[in-house]
This record gives sequence, structure tokens and C-alpha cells, in this order.
Amino acid sequence: MSESDGGARREHLSADAGRDPDAAVPNLSAEPSQGAAPGRPGTSEGNAASGSEVILAEPDLGLLTKLKGKNLAAQGLMVLEGRIAIERALDAGIVPRFLVCTEAEEEYWRHRPGRAVPRPGSGLDGKVASAPDAAAPREDAASQVAVPSVFPPAFPVRVMSHEALCALVEFKFHRGAIAVSDMPRIVPFKNAAAYAALREVFLCLWDVTDPSNLGALLRTAAGLGVVGVLLGPGCANPYYRKTVRVSMGNVFSIPLWSVNLGALESLNRNGARLVAAALTEKALTIEELGLHLRGRSGPLILILGNEGYGLPTEVLDLCTDEVRIPMARGVDSLNVAVAGGILMYALLSLPYLPSRE
Repeated sequence: MSESDGGARREHLSADAGRDPDAAVPNLSAEPSQGAAPGRPGTSEGNAASGSEVILAEPDLGLLTKLKGKNLAAQGLMVLEGRIAIERALDAGIVPRFLVCTEAEEEYWRHRPGRAVPRPGSGLDGKVASAPDAAAPREDAASQVAVPSVFPPAFPVRVMSHEALCALVEFKFHRGAIAVSDMPRIVPFKNAAAYAALREVFLCLWDVTDPSNLGALLRTAAGLGVVGVLLGPGCANPYYRKTVRVSMGNVFSIPLWSVNLGALESLNRNGARLVAAALTEKALTIEELGLHLRGRSGPLILILGNEGYGLPTEVLDLCTDEVRIPMARGVDSLNVAVAGGILMYALLSLPYLPSRE
């Protein structure tokens, strides 16, 4: 280990492709850029390199210095913290520009299950992790058989002591591994008619500005089986490092689209039930809503608004239904992430919808 490397070693692993942000969703309503492959919603699939392996530049560790005060979103980058978030990103086809891990994590990144393949000169006893393919079965690590991949590039890995990593980011970092990646594009939600026959639940968030609330909602939506998340104007960036961390990487596990009023109008016209979480006199309880929806068809779009003032009038006017959670002891409302979790679970349990079993 050379002192010029700050007690770090350079390795290379192979994997998949993605990006990071700050507080506001970047260009959520923008059309995909010319020449960029569309890929899956909210992923960088289609942007990954194909063909022969590329030669990678040296890791730019300066991107991680004074990390808490840095806005990497302005550079179209995101930070992945901890093994779980990094693995979920890899499974979604997101290739880090580089990864830094502690010595305690080195063994894991050397022998990631189902992704190791011998390669001379890799610096990892000849073992290099290959990119996962979502459709391919996982192999036992002992077999040293690589999972076939459409994401061939390798990414640099730097190993250093825990103390050196904390010094690099300039705070006490206890997650063992940290990676920098390109931020995925979020494409606009289109063709509402294609979803008209689905009896499924979508989550729509409108001006949910707090990254922690957004991360918690994304984790809950992914875990409960929501089909996808529609992000309206004013929402926090789903790829902000705090959002990714709070979501436990589940921001990469569920499709994301951007929406505007026009998209909601299109969904309404095509038979979707737009269900607003609202504190209004006409808002129904979950039980009342279930009776109201009996015999209906089409998807349910649960719409949650801003943490402080809820949904704007122009959104409420487009909604077919409004729902509330009865409160006790004079409490008027719940945190948006808590309320969203309760409502998602309740809506997904309605007999109107297919069983989740």
C-alpha cells in the first residue's frame, strides 16, 4: 500500500450501469435526449456500454471528499452507500464509475455470489465479478461461473482502512462500501391507455420535498407490490444520496416515471381511478372507498401531496375519489410516509384488486 494512495489499494471488478442527485428531481418532465436509448423507466438500461470491455479511468476519489456538502447531482452523479444499496443498483443494471470499500468488506467484493470469473491480472487473485443479468439464474460462488451479462464494463474498486475512508468523506462512515455512479434518466409517463385494463395500484407523489419521506415511500411501495411510482412536480430527487439510503436501494427496484397534470388527465380519461389522500369533507374511509369501488375496473393511482399543505386544487379536481385515515385524540394528520404506507397496504388489500399472495 502506498502512502500516496491514502492507505488504499486499486482493484477492478466487473458489473452493471446508473447516476446521483440533490433535492429536486432533475428534468423529470423532459423528453429523453436524442441518441439515448430509452431503457426501463427510472433505470439506465440502454445507456450501458455494449461490445468489448472498455478501459476505465482511474477513480476520481475527489468526488467523495467533503461529501456532505457536495452537490454531485449537478454533475449528473449519485452516491450509493452500503452493500445493499450498491447491490440493488447493480441488479438494476447500474454500473458504478468506481467503488471504495473498507478492508473488512474486501472479501465480499472479491467473492460476490454468482458473479466471479477467473481473469489473469485482475489484482483479486484472478477473480473478477461479472455483471448480473436479471433473467439469468444465480450460480454458487464456488463454481466461479460468471452470470452472462449485457453490461460488460468493469469498474475500479479501491480498498482502504475504515479510518482512511472516514477521512476521505470527512464523516463517520459505517456502511463499509461507497460507490459513485451516473444518475439514471426518469422518463415521462405516456400511453395511459395501455394501462387502462390493469387492476393494479400505482403511487403518485406530488411536491413531496423531503428526501427521507420520499425514500421511505419508495421502499414501502416496492415492498408492498405497487406497480410503479409517478413523480410529479416539486418532488425531491429520488437519486439524492439520502433518498437512496432511506429507501435501502429500493429506488432501483421499482419503475419510476415523471408526470404532470396532462398525464393525470390522460389517466383519468382512460378509466384510471385517481385516489387523492386528502383531509376534506368528502374524503372516504378505506372501507367506504372499497364499497364505492366494488365492480369497477382499471388501475388505482394513489396520490399523495406535500408534507405541509397536501395536494393543490388543480390535482384534487382531477381525482375521481378522495380517501382519509380516521384520526383520534385530536391528531389531524400523519407524516406523509406513514400515511402513504397505511393507504398503500389498505388499497392493495381491497377485493377489487388481484391477490398479492
